[in-house]
Amino acid sequence: MDWWKAGWWWGALVAILVLGWPWAAPAAPADDPAASPATVGGAVSPDPMTTAGPGVTDPPAAGTASPTRVEVGLYVIDLAKLDMKESEFFADFYIWFKVASAPGFPWTPDTLEFMNGAVESMSPLASEPLDDGRVYWTRRVKGRFRGQFRLQRYPFDAQELPLVFEDSEHPSSEVVFERDATTSADILTWIDPKLEVPDWRITAAALDTGVHHYVTGFGLATATDDSESKYARLTFRVRLTRLFVPHLIKFVIPLLVIAGMAYMVFWIHFAEFETQCAICVTALLSAVALHNSQADSLPAVGYMVMADKVFILFYIVIFSALVQTVWANNLAKAEQVDAAQRLDDVFRWFFPLALVVGSVFIWVS
Repeated sequence: MDWWKAGWWWGALVAILVLGWPWAAPAAPADDPAASPATVGGAVSPDPMTTAGPGVTDPPAAGTASPTRVEVGLYVIDLAKLDMKESEFFADFYIWFKVASAPGFPWTPDTLEFMNGAVESMSPLASEPLDDGRVYWTRRVKGRFRGQFRLQRYPFDAQELPLVFEDSEHPSSEVVFERDATTSADILTWIDPKLEVPDWRITAAALDTGVHHYVTGFGLATATDDSESKYARLTFRVRLTRLFVPHLIKFVIPLLVIAGMAYMVFWIHFAEFETQCAICVTALLSAVALHNSQADSLPAVGYMVMADKVFILFYIVIFSALVQTVWANNLAKAEQVDAAQRLDDVFRWFFPLALVVGSVFIWVS
């Protein structure tokens, strides 16, 4: 038997999939967090997780009573415990405010409310007067926050970790948030440069300010009086891109080994039918077990992620090897040995070609 041919084919397939997989992923769709723009000059395009969509409006128009403008800045110390199943993450950061309180309206950060998480601990508020007459407030916050993780591109996905807060008492006609003018316009510098998130790379950060509109008066206003249902909101977002190497080691290489094991049946003589079947069944069950192991780390979503499609492709190709084994064995028993041999020759080409073409189709679709 031409065993060297099997080794050549499988070596080429492994090289194509391992070297091509991390780089061949297509651009994320427009509604994917991976496609959201980085901050440029302090300006950020609307994002579906924050300022875009129903319920978010522009700041109060000119000509209305001028609200108190609160300048806000953050410095992220730590991002950890990223839980994909619960769509949660831990954040540890400093936040500060600069405000010139209007007469009779002494605003303080005590009315601040985080909209997408629970604060575990906060340091006492510290304040001091500034030379320009404003008051500077600061505190350290630790807590768990929720994101809206989209996994269609997994394991080539990019996720955004938002910190969303607004004033819980004063409507936007009284208070609006702005970026601290003394901080860098490059929002990425608001993150500790030594911060590392396991299995992820920090690629961008953005800051969105606006007004969130609640379609209710919370029992205190009529349906036509919405002045009490618009509140200033500020959203700080950190964009992460998943590192491919951990996924390569844990799932891609084992899956290629399983498929390579199934490929060997085309080089085993028809007389070893039981051995051929045992190899195919073992490979198929191993792929299923590996798939379930990966799925345990993800939430139950109503769509297939990219990794699911790749596993299904491997299921089909490995099962086709089992079908071919039975077919070739029946031809050999019917004394059609030449036809059985030709079938083996065809599948020696079809098996790796189907994996390569199928994987490329999944990447570009």
